Amino acid sequence: MADTIRLTKQQQRLLKLVYKFRFITAPSLAKLLSIRHDTAYESLQSLLKLELIERVYKQSWRIDRKPAYYYLSKQGVTTVKKLLELQDRAVNSIYNDFRASQDFIQECFNNLECYISIKQKLPEDTIIRTKTEINRFKIFPKQRPELYVKTASGHEAFIIIVPDKLPYFVNKRRDEYIEHSEEEGWRGAYPTMAFVFKDSRSKLGFLYKAQKKLEELGYEENEISIVATDLKQLTHGENPGWSNAFNPTKYVNLLS
Repeated sequence: MADTIRLTKQQQRLLKLVYKFRFITAPSLAKLLSIRHDTAYESLQSLLKLELIERVYKQSWRIDRKPAYYYLSKQGVTTVKKLLELQDRAVNSIYNDFRASQDFIQECFNNLECYISIKQKLPEDTIIRTKTEINRFKIFPKQRPELYVKTASGHEAFIIIVPDKLPYFVNKRRDEYIEHSEEEGWRGAYPTMAFVFKDSRSKLGFLYKAQKKLEELGYEENEISIVATDLKQLTHGENPGWSNAFNPTKYVNLLS
């Protein structure tokens, strides 16, 4: 059985990253850390040999060149809990990741891809936390954002990634965040609410409805910020594609 004392700093860092994103592949790890693919693969293998992570791969994936993915084993969860001094409630659900649905796993991959793209376009000292990391803090909305962003200058954003959600549920989540922004618990300006959609059509439809909602509630542009983009534009476009609900056809910065 592996003891945390035996882990190198690199192994501890990698274990914390698997906890942060829940599911990870060698190619995504290489992209995340800007390292070679073979280096990322070897790093994951070192944790696999210590039985701190589990590996999933099917021969049928070879045709589509789909890589194996990894997640924390029960022993790995216990080790991370000690490393980060976490309470039981912060890791209980992660013990069951071996039962995770393919939809949930894909959501985790989407979140990681968005994380990488957003981080590349923000200052190096920007902090980006995942839902897993912030889930235990009560200050956040009941439906936690997929990512929480905070720059050194104090600008904040909630990244809500919803490529496969129906408009009704997305708008309901938007309304929850607007209501949460009116409460007294948040220090300073309320974070930008940034939604990531499947395509530009879904993005524009959401923004026009959000614009109408904000106008009905009497909000002005400098009082609240709701922006949106789509996965392709965010992860592969030269411009991240963020547009504001008050001007859906104009690009804006995520944190301005």
